[in-house]
Amino acid sequence: MRNRKTIIFSARDAAAALYAAPVVEKAAQDDRFRVVVVAQDPALNILARRGIKSIAVEIPPADDPLGPQAAALLKEAERILDNERPDVVIAGLSSPGQGGIDEALLRMRSCKGLLLQDFWGEWNGFFGRKPDVFLVLDEAAAELTETRHNAPCVIVGSTRHAEYAGLESARMRSSARNRIGVSGNMVIGWFGQALHGQPGYAQSITAWSRAVRDFPVAAEVVYKPHPRESEEQRRLTLELMQESVPGVHFLEAWPIEDALVLCDCVCAVMSNCLYDAAYLNFFSNEPLITPVAMLHSEVLHADLSGKIPFESLPYVALGLAKVALPGADVSAQLFAALGLSGKRECWEASKRHLADPELATSRILDVVLSQLD
Repeated sequence: MRNRKTIIFSARDAAAALYAAPVVEKAAQDDRFRVVVVAQDPALNILARRGIKSIAVEIPPADDPLGPQAAALLKEAERILDNERPDVVIAGLSSPGQGGIDEALLRMRSCKGLLLQDFWGEWNGFFGRKPDVFLVLDEAAAELTETRHNAPCVIVGSTRHAEYAGLESARMRSSARNRIGVSGNMVIGWFGQALHGQPGYAQSITAWSRAVRDFPVAAEVVYKPHPRESEEQRRLTLELMQESVPGVHFLEAWPIEDALVLCDCVCAVMSNCLYDAAYLNFFSNEPLITPVAMLHSEVLHADLSGKIPFESLPYVALGLAKVALPGADVSAQLFAALGLSGKRECWEASKRHLADPELATSRILDVVLSQLD
């Protein structure tokens, strides 16, 4: 069709790929759009596993917006934009501190630019240019984004979680537990993040591991690394955990949903996997998982508090997850989270407060067309 609108989707972080993929797939089947996908690792591999072909950007992320790496990324973004001539760029959210192809495309665009936000209030302003519109999860995300960035938002919902409606969580859990040989024991998981450079992160892993060791009953322990964790960071995490809990199950190659549903309790500092667990609860007919935000390190909590408004996030504000804070008995908090009452409270909160994500992808494509009118 001659009047098709060209959309460039871009992604660098894992979550960005997972949130963009359903929209890419829907747009590619719509005669109103021509779709181009641009990606860096680890998003590149995630999209490839779903059969989504991307323009691969091999240039690593930049640490200095004025350095040669940044200049190379901006040049590559300019080349892609000149070749594809998009009507709109929809960039994924990537972690602050480094600049990648998402930020470069938003910086160099001469068309509308949208950000597909997968974490409340976040924007990576590495190259300084804001998107025209933030596509956000819910009212909390819109309020935080408007307050922090003074930018227009459209609430679209959670694109990636519509697919959870078809998951058979009970069957998946049984299969996952058979895979690692778990019988009747409770299962607690640490879901890593690339936060090893943050003060207090290593100490958080150590304290968590000791707390699990001190449970009054046996629990199986699993570790699922984040795609952005390096081999060295994964090795270090395992070593820290195994000092207290020798028998750690390492879930390196597991799909994230399989790793989550394996667990009675999912622990992470402040990861999207906690939101994934909340949506698994939303679609489950019975209490399934207790997500726990591990903010028990005073040092790490103090460092992150200046960047993340914890009290405003749905984990805390809506009770979608338990929160382990400094000063409390970590072992007691985690053991309580593993119990049926902890699971039920989080399950009921997900049923009460989460929105059905079925229409999220359609809303985004409607926003694209409205921006181009």
